[in-house]
Amino acid sequence: MYERYLAAYTGAEPPPWDTGVVPPEVRALVERLRALPPGRALDVGCGTGVSAVYLAGRGWQVTGVDWVEAALVQARARARAAGLGRAQIRFVRADVGAADFLVRHPPVDLWLDIGCLHGLAEDAQRRYASHAARLVAAGGMLRLYAWRRQADADDPPGLDPEDVARLFGDAFALVAVVFSRDTAGEDRPAAWYTLRRRSGGMP
Repeated sequence: MYERYLAAYTGAEPPPWDTGVVPPEVRALVERLRALPPGRALDVGCGTGVSAVYLAGRGWQVTGVDWVEAALVQARARARAAGLGRAQIRFVRADVGAADFLVRHPPVDLWLDIGCLHGLAEDAQRRYASHAARLVAAGGMLRLYAWRRQADADDPPGLDPEDVARLFGDAFALVAVVFSRDTAGEDRPAAWYTLRRRSGGMP
């Protein structure tokens, strides 16, 4: 799996999912009438940093995380080109499915994931949910984009709303689901999920 993503980020052309365009669902977080106030954000599976740099440019303190260093090299260059320093944005190589993921990172107000969780094995997904419960502050938002399940697809199998609710339900409330389709490389049903961290639940 790692070799596939490494090849994608070191090829002559960008991977199909790296469109260079900030999703409108991310823009809406900070540009709508009742926008989120700037705070601390974590972009998990940040790739070349398109959304992370966008958020940092609008006052957020952002940590972008990916497990492919070749993607992070491009992300750091994107941040420099935007005139952003380490006080505003930093990029870290880490595996969100590992037990020691960002053990010293402070709590965040926004956890953003555009297409990372659905590619993890089930045990890694459970660790992911535990990390999110640990790192997202009470009242904070987890904004997740994931492929949905398809009968003829098993790589990755995808996630449906009941899967998301089961993974995160101990610590988060699932407050919104917007169905869509992913047409960047593969035409698959997908969804945007908005979850809010409860004040209680998992530590």
